[in-house]
Amino acid sequence: MKIKKQLSLLLMFCGVLFTYAQTQVSGTVVGSGGEPIPGATVLVQGTTNGTTSDFDGNFTVSVENGQNVEVSYVGYTTQVIPYTGQDSLEVTLQEDLTELQEIVVTGYGTQKKANVTGAIAKIGGDDVASVQAVRV
Repeated sequence: MKIKKQLSLLLMFCGVLFTYAQTQVSGTVVGSGGEPIPGATVLVQGTTNGTTSDFDGNFTVSVENGQNVEVSYVGYTTQVIPYTGQDSLEVTLQEDLTELQEIVVTGYGTQKKANVTGAIAKIGGDDVASVQAVRV
């Protein structure tokens, strides 16, 4: 009788594991021109599962049947792909020109002091030489 109970508990436990098992799906993220997109974010919606694509645009993520996979990258529209058990996902991201206009790229260079907003300090060679180096 005890063996039957243990066997039935084991079978029930295995059934629960198979029901909630996740599968690993692989895929590739490319741009509209067919070039791979490295560093694209691949997330399973509603979970904390996620990854980024490698240098060749390849990724692998754990996903359950019926969940949505969200792929995004700066400058491209976000794609949401429903996972229905396919072996691999091929994602083609389209450029989002409106988002690119919102990005501001700054560089360091020579500017007039009146044009700069923020904290500025000028350090000369004498200031650096007067600081004593601490050694461990």
